[in-house]
Amino acid sequence: TEILDEFQNPSSKDESSSHIHKDMYEYLNTAAKWGNILAIIGFGMTGLGALFGLFGLVAIGAMATTSELGMISGLSTLMWVGLLVYFAILGLYILPLLYLSRFASNLKTALYADNQDKLAVSFENLGKLFKFLGILTLVVIGVYIIFYVVMLSMTLSAASSLQNF
Repeated sequence: TEILDEFQNPSSKDESSSHIHKDMYEYLNTAAKWGNILAIIGFGMTGLGALFGLFGLVAIGAMATTSELGMISGLSTLMWVGLLVYFAILGLYILPLLYLSRFASNLKTALYADNQDKLAVSFENLGKLFKFLGILTLVVIGVYIIFYVVMLSMTLSAASSLQNF
């Protein structure tokens, strides 16, 4: 039966058999500390960014009432759209920060209390963080590809119009 035990699916083994040795504990503890620090800094910067965004809202509103910006209504619209995109990006940034914060806090609890459930929740949030970052990376690559295709087509269009000149 010992030979059969070696070929058993690891998930079917006793869940309490997983052990964290001293080096792993130190590495995980360091990851939890840095994750917590990065999450706190991220939340602080997001809050600061939101505050600056609110100042931008007030500034655009004040400029829109003056005749200077009223003459250039397209600029006002562009500023509003820019602020909307800015706030959307800030809002989107909160999700990975939440995953990072949950990873760090659950990992700390799991390490100090030797709690396997908290360890599982911690790694679940780490997995969600990586999944989010992977999807975001693919979206950014897609935006870059679209940007390059548009720029290439505009360049070719401009070049062909210059040849006709």
